[in-house]
Amino acid sequence: MIIVTKKQYYFDQKKCFTMKFLLLFCFAAYSLLAYEVGNGKSLLLLLNSSKGTVSFNELNMTVLPHPLNAQKGFVILPIDYYTLPSEIEGQWNTPDGNLTLAVEISKAPYPTEILVVESAKVSPPPEALERIAQEKAEAEKIYAAYNPIRYWNKPFIRPIESIITSEYGSARTYNGVLKSYHGGVDFRAKTPLPILASNDGVVVLAKDRYYAGGTVIIDHGEGIYTCYFHFSQLDVKVGDKVTQGQSIGLSGATGRITGPHLHFGVMVHGVQSDPLHFMTQIETLFKL
Repeated sequence: MIIVTKKQYYFDQKKCFTMKFLLLFCFAAYSLLAYEVGNGKSLLLLLNSSKGTVSFNELNMTVLPHPLNAQKGFVILPIDYYTLPSEIEGQWNTPDGNLTLAVEISKAPYPTEILVVESAKVSPPPEALERIAQEKAEAEKIYAAYNPIRYWNKPFIRPIESIITSEYGSARTYNGVLKSYHGGVDFRAKTPLPILASNDGVVVLAKDRYYAGGTVIIDHGEGIYTCYFHFSQLDVKVGDKVTQGQSIGLSGATGRITGPHLHFGVMVHGVQSDPLHFMTQIETLFKL
């Protein structure tokens, strides 16, 4: 039989109270932290627990386990390109309570580009409209799907080592008409060069498309997809498992394009994000 003295009982109660206070203090201190991120970027929120969910507006995200530290967790919050400067509040919902997270969104300094392309790529002929709509719906369905499996366990890499010819976020004017912003990064690739998978994953799309030309999309799990456009040759098919650094095809000049190059993009929870900024955010997980 174990006998607990009154002195020991009060000591244990005091110790328990102190631990709860410290835990609540740490959570409260964290909830007071303010974050800043530009439109079109992704913000990695490092949490001191891998439990619960984080919600911002209509986006609900499961807290993901840290790849190196089992005591920590994280979520990746994507900010849509068209989001105006503002401050948004989110909730970290945990078994121990709900905490408020504040994020200030600033306007990122994106350039403007003037491009001249084939007129049919700016104003498609009627017979191409159905194809374009189908391809758009197909891609949106892919990006909206959440796969809880994590395929990656290392930082993401560039799919090709080359000069960047067009940055993410550029406001693009085609043939004198403002059409869109650039949803990825363009790398120069004047000759057919091997394009590498940025990280481990599963191919969920591999086909020729009207605007993007030869296209490969890789699912990396947990709402992360990488996109590769304008291939002259595809070396993978839907369902293929790929590893980081594996060649998935050859660069080309297919689709709406002014010259041979690779368009590289990242989708996070269905939102286009600056791929290079996203990669630097993921890298922080492996520098602790």
